[in-house]
Amino acid sequence: MRRMLFINPLRVILSLTGIAIGITSVTIIVSLGEGARIKMLSQIESFGSNVITVDAGLVREVSGRNRQSRKAVSLKEKDAAALAENCSLIKAVAPTQEKSLVLKYGNASTIARVIGTSPSYPSIRNFTLAKGRFFTEDDNRLSLRYIVIGQKCVQYLFKNTDPVGETIKINNIPFEVIGVLNSRGASYDNANEDDMTFIPLNTGMRRVFNVDYIKNIYAQTAGKETIASAEKQIRKILRDQHRLNSRNYEDDFTIQNVYTAIKAESDTDRSFTFLVLGVAALSLLVGGVGLLATMLLSVKERKPEIGLRMAVGAKVRDILLQFLLESVLLSLLGGIAGIIAGVIGTIFIGIFTDLPARISYQSALITFIISVCIGVFFGTFPARKASTIQPVNALKD
Repeated sequence: MRRMLFINPLRVILSLTGIAIGITSVTIIVSLGEGARIKMLSQIESFGSNVITVDAGLVREVSGRNRQSRKAVSLKEKDAAALAENCSLIKAVAPTQEKSLVLKYGNASTIARVIGTSPSYPSIRNFTLAKGRFFTEDDNRLSLRYIVIGQKCVQYLFKNTDPVGETIKINNIPFEVIGVLNSRGASYDNANEDDMTFIPLNTGMRRVFNVDYIKNIYAQTAGKETIASAEKQIRKILRDQHRLNSRNYEDDFTIQNVYTAIKAESDTDRSFTFLVLGVAALSLLVGGVGLLATMLLSVKERKPEIGLRMAVGAKVRDILLQFLLESVLLSLLGGIAGIIAGVIGTIFIGIFTDLPARISYQSALITFIISVCIGVFFGTFPARKASTIQPVNALKD
């Protein structure tokens, strides 16, 4: 192999460039895929484990776009109560209604999502408190004007002041701050969860939103394996509640879980990944063809060497194995260069972009296997050609 490299090193380098580029692309794509998988698991955990969402009205999921729905008034508080009472696979239920409103404290103001809900919401959605407390069932039943605020409100309204115990106004209605949430950042659908504030549902329905219907119901099941069965129970209960079966109407609500929601959001990324993989495969094909040409030229230039080896006792399989190993080793050189470039590229992607990237042993293993396969596939024909050379004819050249 060393002799072949020194015969025409430029030719070898050019033939391996395509392999290196393809391996680099595969390494980066696998690393991004692993990072996306870990990010998805993190999003599921942050959203809340085993959570089913019931939305009022029909929601249409379109890949790469925001969820499309029309304003609906089909969900009521009694629907949430019916699910809590009759759905055996549900551990907890949290009805919600929300609206973006202006919050004021002194001379400062900010716009935040004001969410009316029940005390079970933070445990279902994995919200935690930095200080203070969440409101209780009694607070909700008595329609007390309590509010739990997120970090955005702390930043824009209170700055260096401790918010707990202070009073802020929503539509000129005073609310006492009883708790502050820990920072959450963006959710799986890129919504900022730090601008969320929570008030008791009864208070919100009567004093803030002035409606008698709710927007969502969050339901938590006992485990992931029960989600599908729980969705069937929820659909049956709600259709009975809304008398849809007797009139043969379609659902006036939409049932989703976080797993299917995140899957819908990742459809566009998956299509892009397939496109890049296609480009990487083309680069590998070009590199393989270059390797094939290099090995064929090597066989032609080294006929005297092959004839001499066979004349002194080398067998056909010895020549075949020699050139096949050279092809595999050359392919591995391109693979190693591609892996190094891929690792460096993945690190830079992680530093300079928001794309999730994680280097794993899987990417190294996959690229190693690909390199070996390229060497074997494109090196078999030149190796067979070298092994069939007649020693007498080879020594005459």
